[in-house]
Formats: sequence, C-alpha cells, structure tokens
Amino acid sequence: MKIYNETKITVVGKAEPTTSTDGKNTYYRVAVMQNGQATNLMVSKDVYNAIPDGLVEVRFCTSYDDKYQSFRVDSLLQIVSVNGRPFEKSAPASTPAPEKAAK
Repeated sequence: MKIYNETKITVVGKAEPTTSTDGKNTYYRVAVMQNGQATNLMVSKDVYNAIPDGLVEVRFCTSYDDKYQSFRVDSLLQIVSVNGRPFEKSAPASTPAPEKAAK
C-alpha cells in the first residue's frame, strides 16, 4: 500500500547526480531539513532541476510504500520561499502565438 502525503520541508542543498555502475541510470538527491533533523531524499531529474540554489522551502507530494519500506518524493507542488524571501518565478520570455488566418 502507498500512503501519499503533502510534505512541507526545507531543501538545504543538492547533491551531485550519481550514475549507476552500468551507466544506464542517473540518480538525483536533495539534502533536506525539518524540525532540526536532516537527511537526503531521492527526487526525479525534473524536481532536482526545478529547485533553485539556497535554502528553499518547498511543498512536495511524497509517498511511503510499505511493500518496499521506502519514502520518496513524487512531485514538487510549490516552491514557497528561497533564502527566506517569497519565491517569484519570472515568466519565461515568449512570443505571442500567431493568429489564425481567416478563411
């Protein structure tokens, strides 16, 4: 059984990605702290790349799988703050979509 949860936690750093011995897989970890205790959590490449440098308060969707006795991050729900300041992601540069030609 998987138990899903929303976890609010502080990311204090990102470990360098590691590669499996056969070179086929790359693993991503972040160092986290909550209530004065720290550990590393495995995350996907997308989550790893989305987290900026610094002390980052985030909300993750996490799950515990009792079959494998594992706890993992399933997705990044929100970046709350970076170094104590509210997070404001700048909008990507974009060009307006071309208008459809009238027929």
